[in-house]
Amino acid sequence: MSKARNNIPRAAIHVGAPAKFFSAAEGNEPERRGWNEKTYRLKNQDTNNHYDFTRKHLNFEINAKGEIVPLCSDPVPLHERLQKRLDELVFKTYKDKNNPLGISDNSPNCTVGIIVSGDHDLLTRLAFGNQDVDFTLQKSNAHIVLKQGIRDWALDTYQWACRRWGAENIIGFDVHLDETTPHIHIQTIPVAKTKARGRASVKYVHKDDKSKVLSQKEWKKLPEEIRNDFIKTEVERREKECVSYARVWGEDKYAVGRTYYQMHTDYFNEVGHKYGLERGDDISMLPEEEKRERIHKNKSVLEAERQAKDAIIRTKMENERLEGQREKMASEVQSIRKEKDSLQELKDKIEVEIQSAEQHKENLDESISQMEKYAAALDIEEEDLKVPTLKTNPLVKKALDAIQSELEKPIPTFGQKEWREERRIAIKGILTDLQTELLNAKDAQKEDILKLGKSLYNKAMKEARAVIEQNRQLIKENGRLTEENEVLRKRIASMDENAINSLRDKKNAEIRDLQERLGKAESRSVRSDNLAYTEHKRADEAENKVKEMMDVPEIKNMWDAIQRNKMLFVKQIDCWINEAKKAIYNFAKDYEHSVFTEEYTHIIGWGIIGEALKDKLDASDKEQRMIATNNLLGQISWTGTTDFMSDLAQTRTMQLCEEMTVTKDMMRNLLLAVGGRGDICTGGGGSNNELTNWDGTKKRNGWGV
Repeated sequence: MSKARNNIPRAAIHVGAPAKFFSAAEGNEPERRGWNEKTYRLKNQDTNNHYDFTRKHLNFEINAKGEIVPLCSDPVPLHERLQKRLDELVFKTYKDKNNPLGISDNSPNCTVGIIVSGDHDLLTRLAFGNQDVDFTLQKSNAHIVLKQGIRDWALDTYQWACRRWGAENIIGFDVHLDETTPHIHIQTIPVAKTKARGRASVKYVHKDDKSKVLSQKEWKKLPEEIRNDFIKTEVERREKECVSYARVWGEDKYAVGRTYYQMHTDYFNEVGHKYGLERGDDISMLPEEEKRERIHKNKSVLEAERQAKDAIIRTKMENERLEGQREKMASEVQSIRKEKDSLQELKDKIEVEIQSAEQHKENLDESISQMEKYAAALDIEEEDLKVPTLKTNPLVKKALDAIQSELEKPIPTFGQKEWREERRIAIKGILTDLQTELLNAKDAQKEDILKLGKSLYNKAMKEARAVIEQNRQLIKENGRLTEENEVLRKRIASMDENAINSLRDKKNAEIRDLQERLGKAESRSVRSDNLAYTEHKRADEAENKVKEMMDVPEIKNMWDAIQRNKMLFVKQIDCWINEAKKAIYNFAKDYEHSVFTEEYTHIIGWGIIGEALKDKLDASDKEQRMIATNNLLGQISWTGTTDFMSDLAQTRTMQLCEEMTVTKDMMRNLLLAVGGRGDICTGGGGSNNELTNWDGTKKRNGWGV
């Protein structure tokens, strides 16, 4: 069965074994009657149980009126309701003669328990919607609210059960939502209508007056001439309800199997298709391996498998996320490198501007020195010289404060690229504004100096010495600002370099990890290529040796004989397979037999062995023989047969496959014949026209060799 088919959500109906009775404790479990939190803990000591006390409030049942009520609302326990309905049907169990209080082993079965469930994910969505439900029993689910979808599904299932078995015969309909998958427990009594025992009663009705009706005794008392006025009629026996498992479910195992098959189909047509639940698979048609999986897997294993699937999906999503993050980080590294280059360009520009400021300072120093000479020569008094000062201190301080505020802004965890770009642009703007303001101040000072020069001639440079002293202070201030600028420049460069180095180290580590994994993959690929090359070389050497051997006439003749035998045996295998397919199809069209005849058994058995040889399987191994049988059945077209007979034919074929016993020696001889290296006869001691069947009998093969 393909994986796609297994992924289809399906309904599941499990019919329990019929019973003569059940105890009060067995009846209390589906109703959770008397269960408390301690009971839940004791039940969960069995690893196959998965009861959640915090979801107990979600359980409900449907009563005899078809109403949804909380679970265990009926005060009458389930086993007492069973006895009450049996008393209404006048059903009495057979008592054990050795134990007056016990029930005899040959007492008829009077009750059947049925569990209806389906795909876990679909039913969970119907019950809980998108709510976060913890199925591991680690967290409380008391906050969960039941959705309407699960109630609709339960009501439709209840109506389907009422139509099938009768509402009065359903003594329990309990819906459990405190376990792994939502499911329904239905407890039924098999009731069928039968004719009352005894002969049909005879009545005599008057020809002219239909109201005159006499019994046979009354009619016999009448004179002969009056008797002829009455017509004899027979009244059919009345029908009555009785408990009968055979009439409801089937008289033998084949009839019961047909009832189960039809029940699954009816449930899909009436209920399942409305909720997206496909018809359940017939377990008898499944391969043996899947049968074992369905039978032996307990709830904890199924839950573990489900969690493992979820973990695989989450891992794939995480891998995709990490891959996307790795690509994003690689692009960020590239952008950081570009940004580093742009920062380097900015640093170069700042250095050029600083050199320009230093050159301007030197020019200013030279002018001041010249002015000192003039002042000394003219012997101008200090108070007579008042040269306007170049006020750069506030401008530089303002710029430094603005740069400091920009640098103090926190570095975000994400978006560091945008943060650095904003800081760079802001600092560049601040420095540009500072430069503009300094140039403006310089121009203003030049104008004042020109005015002062004119006044020097008028006032004999009386205030030159004061200007010189102020310019000395300005020189010191400019030196201090230059040192602060140098410190600030080094600090900015250090911060950028540290951030870049840290990110570069991190990216380099990730790149090394990726390179190591790539190297391992390439190493495995190289080893695989080397192995393939070695095998190819060995094959070429073997082919050359075969060619050399074929040049010998004796070996050439032996090889030709082997090829002829091989072709004959392959034809015989095809003949076995075709005859087996024809026998299985004829059985499916034949309604007179329910089991294979001896002839069909021989033909189909050899067909299975032939299919195993064709598919290169070992028919002596049961599992491989099963695979060959499935392949054989898959080649048959069932056109012209009923579903029941085709299913029966497949079931009988699988049963025959299980019962077959094929020895290793027999398969060894057959494999030699397939390769053309053995005689046609197998199984020990047969002639060329005789073949040993898998069951030890002799069969003519008709090869004539």
